Amino acid sequence: MQPFQEKDILDFMALTGCQDEQKAYEYIQMGDNNLENALQLYLDLEGQPNLSQQSSYQSQNSSQPQNQQKIYNQQDIKDVNTMIFNQNNPPPDLIRQRSAPDTNLIERYKKYQEEKRANDDGILKKSLKYGWKALTSIFQLKQNHGIEFQTYLQQQQIQTIVNFQMGNFIDNLQKAHQESKPLLIYLHNQQSLLSLQKMINSKNFVQIVNKHYRIVGFLQSPQVDDQLPVKPEPPSFLIYRLDLTEQPVLMDTINLTLDSNFEELAVQLKILNGQFNKQFILEEQVKREVDTPSQYLPNYYGQQQQQKQFERRQQDIKQREREQLIQQQQEAYRSAEQQVLEKKRIKQELQQQEENKLLEQQQLNEIRLLQKATILSNLPDEPNDEEGIEILFRFPYATKSRRFHFNEKISSIFEYVICQEDDCFNDPNQKIDLIQNFPRLSLQDKQDQIISDIFTDSNKIQLIVEEYE
Repeated sequence: MQPFQEKDILDFMALTGCQDEQKAYEYIQMGDNNLENALQLYLDLEGQPNLSQQSSYQSQNSSQPQNQQKIYNQQDIKDVNTMIFNQNNPPPDLIRQRSAPDTNLIERYKKYQEEKRANDDGILKKSLKYGWKALTSIFQLKQNHGIEFQTYLQQQQIQTIVNFQMGNFIDNLQKAHQESKPLLIYLHNQQSLLSLQKMINSKNFVQIVNKHYRIVGFLQSPQVDDQLPVKPEPPSFLIYRLDLTEQPVLMDTINLTLDSNFEELAVQLKILNGQFNKQFILEEQVKREVDTPSQYLPNYYGQQQQQKQFERRQQDIKQREREQLIQQQQEAYRSAEQQVLEKKRIKQELQQQEENKLLEQQQLNEIRLLQKATILSNLPDEPNDEEGIEILFRFPYATKSRRFHFNEKISSIFEYVICQEDDCFNDPNQKIDLIQNFPRLSLQDKQDQIISDIFTDSNKIQLIVEEYE
């Protein structure tokens, strides 16, 4: 049982004065788990609860002056406690007077049970009875009129969402009783197609029938007429139920015409279903009182204990909810803390990488500067103005010139270029090539040759410094 159902049961018992928890549960079930519907059913069947004693006691208490002081002895206190106890726990006779089922129904059901037990007495009689039923069921196969109607719908290519059932009248009546629903029989003939089409096109009608009824369709035939206690002209509706003595009871007969308003019929069927529910509850109470009388008498003195148990369960539920909330908050905090730590770790790693990169760059620069200084110190001295060859170097961001001896290697020219300031280059760490434009000549693969072998007739040349990876 769900917590909200327990609350509805306690509210129902408090509002109606009903002391039977099982009875309150059944009323709520018949009211589609709606407290207002259950209260309306109870009031329709059993009337208003008797609260005169309680109201008179409250009026007596309210009429006393607030400042009046009175000394009570032990007997007075005992009498007051007894009076309060009796108000909260009315005697069984009063409770039975409020909620006991109809005595005529009780006597009728008792008589039915006695006759049933008398017919079932005796092992030999039972064996012969069940054996005869088994033999007759073998040779007498019940005709399935419901499937005949569904076959007719398929032949006529009629599609519907009405939940038509298979089987015959008796089988469907018993299944409807087991489902706590009335049985709705639709009687049809060949001339009723327009009424049938109009019926299945009414959404409210289809919804109410599928929800509150067990519906079966029959084609008019002598065999169908033999089964039905009442034989109206089709098209028509027959609404049946099984009473507490397992006898079919015709609740209503509705004759259909082309002018039938199925929206109004839907309302009528809903009212009939409410009447069925009231009668069904009443008969179930009769069965319970006769079959299990000790269970029918409510526990008049256990309501307070039930209330305490319900309150404890509610407290346990709230406590579990609080614990779950605290656990979720702690998990969210831990998750947020882990995210912050992860972001901090990533940031520190990036900073460390940047620092390592800068340090590595500094080390490379120091090594390169040291190499430049070493190379520059090993270069031969520049010849006089009229000796050697003068080379004009065009860097990406600078222009410089220097004279070299003809007997020096081309590699000396590269070493001179490499030793220049970093500001002259786009990227001082890249490799370089020296290019002569006219005629175009690359010196990269000629570093081991002598300058005089490359530039034989020139005293002054121009070289472009190109960078590459």
